[in-house]
Amino acid sequence: MITLVGAGAVGITLACHLSVAGRPLRLYARAKDRAAFEQAGRLRLERPGGRTLEAPLPPLTERLADADTRYLLIATKFGALDGVIDALGTPPPGLSLVSTLNGVRALPRLRECLPQTPALALTIMFNAQHLGPLHAQLTTKPAVILADEGDQALRGLLQGTGLALGRSRGEEACWGKLLINLANAIGALTQSTFRDLLSEPNLRRIFAAVLEEAVDRIEAAGIAYKLPMPLPHAAYRQLLLRGGPLTWWLARLKNGLDDGAYPSMVSDIRAGRATEVRQLNGEIVALGERLSWPAPLNARLLELVEALDLSSPARLSPAELRRQLGL
Repeated sequence: MITLVGAGAVGITLACHLSVAGRPLRLYARAKDRAAFEQAGRLRLERPGGRTLEAPLPPLTERLADADTRYLLIATKFGALDGVIDALGTPPPGLSLVSTLNGVRALPRLRECLPQTPALALTIMFNAQHLGPLHAQLTTKPAVILADEGDQALRGLLQGTGLALGRSRGEEACWGKLLINLANAIGALTQSTFRDLLSEPNLRRIFAAVLEEAVDRIEAAGIAYKLPMPLPHAAYRQLLLRGGPLTWWLARLKNGLDDGAYPSMVSDIRAGRATEVRQLNGEIVALGERLSWPAPLNARLLELVEALDLSSPARLSPAELRRQLGL
């Protein structure tokens, strides 16, 4: 049995695919959410091309893990993780924790707080937006990555669900996804779509510089990473700087991106929610501090995002953001 906690865009996307494939699934519902879930009545996922994937409402539970729960699939934001840990209490025997969270801090936190319970990373490689209770829109191909040393029974449950299931060594996919997610802050500050980020010359120049700064620190720290693309960093950097519209068209071809798709941090800003910038760009800043090699571009993005007035966030033009970063 899988219990899924987190009914945002990622959670709904995973729940729809698992449920349609007939996997044993329960959906965690706090008392304040139950009525909205029951009123929605079904899981609905709008997919690229106008197709909708629907599934019956899974059984709801206010317990994160029962005796028969084999996997607790955590699809919350990082800020909610400690609340999940507290609500879980003492995990039952045989439970494994599966984190889908952005960044690289979730697994260490789970292992620190629950050292006797296996914790696995399921790296989310798709983009989706939350539309309403149990309703989301998928704007890319639905792909996920599980490490080669990950639980083979979990791999079996994910196969045949319509999710493209990739492999990675250790946590290299988590670090690779973090690198790509460094663009989320750029998108949030300029309210840009992925097409903007990969087409507009100033935004491409900013992303190339931010990415280069991060890769330099990660490599200096001896951390293994794998970018989610069939190109090494040096080639991807040149594509960003000189590829013009080809950068966007290649990303669209590989990932199935919709023209209007935008980073999740843009959704957070528009909804007035706290962002995960500290778990993304902030991770590179912290790594630079440990190496005594500052990461000023990522530090400035972190500062700018955290300074936003979420009740009325200002939008920077690409040229203004480039100026603020000194590029």
